[in-house]
Amino acid sequence: MMSPFRIRGGKEGFTLVELLIVLILVGLLSSVVAVSVSSGLLKSKEWRFVEDFKGQLKRARSYAIGNGRAVNFVIDGTKRKFGIKGKKLSDIPKTIEVSADGIVEFGNGLYGVTFYPDGSSSGGEIDLSWDQGRKDKFEIGVIWASIRHEVANH
Repeated sequence: MMSPFRIRGGKEGFTLVELLIVLILVGLLSSVVAVSVSSGLLKSKEWRFVEDFKGQLKRARSYAIGNGRAVNFVIDGTKRKFGIKGKKLSDIPKTIEVSADGIVEFGNGLYGVTFYPDGSSSGGEIDLSWDQGRKDKFEIGVIWASIRHEVANH
């Protein structure tokens, strides 16, 4: 009885053309993966910045209520920083343009929102516009100092 397996003799290994095709395919696939990963990292940086921005706004409100005194959330347009006045300020990436409407001007390039111990605020709207067309809008209510965040992609 013959075995169902045949052993070919004479030719073993791959040709140079076969190896080149495999290398080209591996190169193409790795470039697709690299683009996907770098895009994901950019989105991750955007997400972290927006969450930090939103978190600083909410912390300012909580500090005001918890400490029984007014607390200022500031945006330093000159130094491109933001955060709670008197605390370490965070950087605003160069790819973001900050604009605002109805917020307080503290002077010397400082703008922001004042949160009061009764849970209210000076209110206003802060817009973050990204190079890629994304726009984050933060609306801070006056009476309850509610912080509403919307995202728009253009």
